[in-house]
Amino acid sequence: MKRLESPHWFAVYTRSRHEKQVELMLRRQQVETYLPLRRTWSRRLDRRAQVDLPALPGYLFVRCILLGETRASIKKTPGVLRVVENAGAPCVIPPEQVESLRRVLAQAAEAEAHPYLKVGDRVEVVRGPMIGAQGYLVRVAPGRHRLIVAIECLNRAVSVEIDADDVDRCEEPVMAAHPRRPVIAARLK
Repeated sequence: MKRLESPHWFAVYTRSRHEKQVELMLRRQQVETYLPLRRTWSRRLDRRAQVDLPALPGYLFVRCILLGETRASIKKTPGVLRVVENAGAPCVIPPEQVESLRRVLAQAAEAEAHPYLKVGDRVEVVRGPMIGAQGYLVRVAPGRHRLIVAIECLNRAVSVEIDADDVDRCEEPVMAAHPRRPVIAARLK
């Protein structure tokens, strides 16, 4: 387990559709937060407008030293269900994953929520506005490539379209395909 003496990122699981309210309340408590949002068109029938929706529905991130008092304060916040844990301990989210998510959502015109995938090659963007973002590259359709930025302990991900020439393989082995969701890994030059 990582030492919790310095600030780390943690995921907070919220009630459905309470992410923005929880973020506001945590900020009022002086807790650093990050709520990944994606811009999309509203589904209203009377008019169309762009709205910001959570990219990872039900989750937001907090960066803090998660001592007992802080954890209790976060858990008491209306709308918070729990801090995401693994084996009874809060799950520390690597800062690179949070930063990659920020970069992708800041630069992508049409990011969309994507089912978590543990297949394909782990890649890093080496050219373009998303340079430095890491994730998994998956072929969705012929000639169309998508970068999947995953927050592993949440089993959640966000995907955006990207040109295959803008990414290079990371030095990690190819992961096995998910048994219920076969996906073809994109081939890189």
